[in-house]
Amino acid sequence: MLSAYDPEAVTIICIDPPGYGTSRPPDRKQEINRCKKDAGYCIKLMETLELTPFVVLGWSEGGRTAIHVGGQGKTLVSHIILLSTSTQVDFRGDMAFKGMRNTTHWLPTAKESYLQHYSEEFLREQWAALCDVVAIVYRDLGGRFPSDQVLSSLKMPVLIIYGALDRFVLDPKLMSNKIKNARVEVHARGGHDLHIKHSRWFAQITTNFVKETISPLIANRNGG
Repeated sequence: MLSAYDPEAVTIICIDPPGYGTSRPPDRKQEINRCKKDAGYCIKLMETLELTPFVVLGWSEGGRTAIHVGGQGKTLVSHIILLSTSTQVDFRGDMAFKGMRNTTHWLPTAKESYLQHYSEEFLREQWAALCDVVAIVYRDLGGRFPSDQVLSSLKMPVLIIYGALDRFVLDPKLMSNKIKNARVEVHARGGHDLHIKHSRWFAQITTNFVKETISPLIANRNGG
């Protein structure tokens, strides 16, 4: 997917949040405010690299982290791109995650990409804990993740991308209606991982979004 971008036009910094990938040990602790905490690490990293202001892009749960990055980073963040992200969960979503909680019931092909990086035990424990967080959000927080409360405070341009075949994502209007400067793009044949299966389309959409909105953004900051 990364190779679909023009290396002369963009610099891409990818992270493993604490508890995932190479950012271990310790293993990930799945709890309500994990995305909010991850946002602080993202901002500090970009400040240390002296790459501010920057565009933050998050996929799925990472999109909720991206929202917190925008809320905490404010002027350090020029744009936010949310891919296959929801800040709410409804009854159907809660039941879907409950139904997928036990990874021993998954097809081997569904686990294949995860097991290239993690053990069977890590996947089983982490996925179950993540599903439990979704259940808590639905039961105790009215189905609203903490990131949902940040949306109305975002001032920078926000691009929401989702696939029409994505069964994990709620109506994007639930987010876009709360954001002052939001744009929604949908891929008619895209699923939850549309950035992988339709990487060229995704790279073009995101690149054009930043290019089209960067000039007005600079003018506003300069008082023009």
